[in-house]
Amino acid sequence: MYMASLLKQHLFIALLSLVSLAVQAQSTASTEHVNARLIPEMMTTHPGSTLWLALELEHAEHWHTYWLNPGDAGQPTRIEWNLPEGVSAGEIVWPLPKRFELPGNIVDFGYEGTIALLIPLTIAEDYQAEVLQLSASVNWLECDDICIPGRVGLSLSIPVSSSNDEVLSGVEADLFAATRLEQADERIHLDATWYIEKSSPEDTLGELKILLQSSEHLFAGLETVAFLPIQHELVNYLDKPEFSVQEVSLMISQQLHEYALEDMPEQVQGLLLATDNDGKRSIYKINAAMASGFSLSDLNKIVEPAEKMSLFLVWLFALAGGIILNLMPCVFPVLSLKVLSLSTHADDSGQQRRHAMAYTLGVISSFLLLASVLLILQAGGAVIGWGFQLQQPWVVTLLTFLFFLIGLALTGVLEVGTSLMGLGGDLQERQGLQGSFFTGVLAVVVASPCTAPFMGAALGFAFTQSMPIALSVFLALGIGMALPFLLLSYLPALVRFLPRPGAWMLTFRQLLAYPMYLTAIWLLWVLGQQTGSDGMALVLAACLAIAMSAWLWSKQQNMKGWLKVVSVLLLISCFLFIGSVFTSPLLQPRIQISRSESQNFEPWSKERLTELRQRGQPVFVNMTASWCITCLVNERVALDTEGVREALVANNVTYLKGDWTNSDPAITAVLKEYNTSGVPLYLLFPSGFDEPAIVLPQILSESLVVDVLNSL
Repeated sequence: MYMASLLKQHLFIALLSLVSLAVQAQSTASTEHVNARLIPEMMTTHPGSTLWLALELEHAEHWHTYWLNPGDAGQPTRIEWNLPEGVSAGEIVWPLPKRFELPGNIVDFGYEGTIALLIPLTIAEDYQAEVLQLSASVNWLECDDICIPGRVGLSLSIPVSSSNDEVLSGVEADLFAATRLEQADERIHLDATWYIEKSSPEDTLGELKILLQSSEHLFAGLETVAFLPIQHELVNYLDKPEFSVQEVSLMISQQLHEYALEDMPEQVQGLLLATDNDGKRSIYKINAAMASGFSLSDLNKIVEPAEKMSLFLVWLFALAGGIILNLMPCVFPVLSLKVLSLSTHADDSGQQRRHAMAYTLGVISSFLLLASVLLILQAGGAVIGWGFQLQQPWVVTLLTFLFFLIGLALTGVLEVGTSLMGLGGDLQERQGLQGSFFTGVLAVVVASPCTAPFMGAALGFAFTQSMPIALSVFLALGIGMALPFLLLSYLPALVRFLPRPGAWMLTFRQLLAYPMYLTAIWLLWVLGQQTGSDGMALVLAACLAIAMSAWLWSKQQNMKGWLKVVSVLLLISCFLFIGSVFTSPLLQPRIQISRSESQNFEPWSKERLTELRQRGQPVFVNMTASWCITCLVNERVALDTEGVREALVANNVTYLKGDWTNSDPAITAVLKEYNTSGVPLYLLFPSGFDEPAIVLPQILSESLVVDVLNSL
């Protein structure tokens, strides 16, 4: 048995040697200016495997052949295979081509020197022959000052082993390795969209814009960028692409080819060659889909993207958004507390102005701090947007405790900490100014989930700019939010309309505790959406511990002996329990949205939206979050109504809801695509796949939604 096995092994090695000689003899052919070889990566193969071949082309000096897209002139290399049954050849995997700039403003893409084109061969599981016999006819165009068609025939015979053991082709391994370094890294995925931008309706061509986004920080420090499109006659090859980098995004702009609009593809494909300032080169594969909201049939009516807005207009939008933010349900109760304090200093305009400036400083510094954290996290590769902090259950828990404590302080149950709110008319000036500052901080904290009208466009612009410009937008937003209080403080005529201080203020202050309790209840509901009822119950128990701690603290002064010891131990136990809440596994996020038959919506996903649009189905998309008060109000008064349900059914519109309560990079990407950084976002896609989305306002009414649905 051993001798038979040994004899079989020797016969196989002998066969392999003979085949190797045959391969050398038959796999090489030449034309006048190009030598061609067909080289297997492995000298043996087996059923069910993929065998890679290399078509090596060795060019004479000054001569070249062409890439898949030859450029302004030329033809790519083609391979016609003659393969046995059970064997199939894949597409050529092209290495990075060289750019040739020729007389007459002609730009070509091709190869010179010695290069290799890689081709995968798939061997069927039931392939039974002992030797794989294959042949190919290879055609190319070899060019220098003149171009000559080249054609050769190549063949290979490769032993087929019954085992999975393969024999490397030895010295040729370096050829495959070097060639793969010249190919795009398939492990890196870039989300990509494209659209065309014209400088004016008279611009007959326009620029191709490609937006690339990555979950990694790939584009920092880019020095040069080259775009090599696979499609022929897509861009003007003489026009070098311009590019801009913002955090994890890269925007490429290149002038269109004069014939591009005659046959624009739905998918723009190509290679991106990027070189950073350290000389490191990277090759990425681009497969960009047409951007939502863009239509080739409506080129002259394209709305300018947010990044083209003037900075002055963006500042005005941010200022207006900040003013309107004061009317949001999440902000108004806190603002009422500050307006109340003006009555205390009605006869002292200097004191009023100092409080107004302290409040303004608290608002502006909080906006700038929050924006800086957000921008730094985005620069580090985080896919987040406005309101990101409330996507963390521990932050929602902390805010729940804060509002509950404020309510206890306003009702007089807890006297410690009232100075932070600046409510006490008898506080010392220094304490009162601190209270005004922290009231501004608190106002921003509770306002951060909200996106007021005009604010969305301003934030969308800010997050596409450098940090100094982005922070200037947030500065304008903070000034806008503080402006009403500043006007009350600096215009005495307005202050006269405020009621005079008196005993009623104590009652009104206690009354304002209940909006604080309501806010805490709302935050508990948000937490329930994020973590489920277990997490909500845990935090509710912690609120009970806070109330008990406040009561024990207020009784400490009158306790003595063992009773005081017991109260201290109870206080320590309450504090330990409250602290343990933040590390509890019950605060882990969970999935929020599920299909609701009663409300007639489905969970949003990019794949589901694409599927519906390809079927010609009109779609209404609601991007929302449980912590967004504006979103919840819109759903109650404008979306979750009988009239809207009937309009959805009557117009055959599918309702998709995306939940941003917990972090979702896919939804964040959609928000960026429509030049906003927070929810709500409402999109209505008509039945035509190429029709742009209709973007609805951030404040909805039932009649507005019904009218838009009926207009389809």
